[in-house]
Amino acid sequence: MMKLAVVFVGGGLGSVLRYAMGLLVAKFTPSSSLTGSSAAETATGTTPHWLAMYPIATMSVNIIGCALIGFIWGMLGDPEEGNEPLRLALIVGLLGGFTTFSSFGWETLDLMSNGRTASAIGYVLISVALGLLAAWGGHAIATLISGS
Repeated sequence: MMKLAVVFVGGGLGSVLRYAMGLLVAKFTPSSSLTGSSAAETATGTTPHWLAMYPIATMSVNIIGCALIGFIWGMLGDPEEGNEPLRLALIVGLLGGFTTFSSFGWETLDLMSNGRTASAIGYVLISVALGLLAAWGGHAIATLISGS
């Protein structure tokens, strides 16, 4: 029962952090009317800012989450070392609630349904490549710090 409580609390906190990250990214990301008609861009002759071409908030939380999962995994070491509650709280709960594969899938389909297949492919490739690189990098840094 205690394990479920630890995951529950961590997951709730991670979800709140993901929502806050979405608000923060939205505040600093140039907006665009890329979905649907792009008549406004055609009329003004402007090209949308590259940040407006991808779901940056989801990409950011997923890449940061991958880096943190790799780092925490590297710092905690072997699961049999008695750190299961901490591993459950941080990796399964906090970072499980923080990262979001379902939003990643939905946003990819949304890009495709709006005729932005190239952006969808780019989003998938960038997210997966940077996510793997971030997880590896986080783990490598933790291994250097912990000396294991």
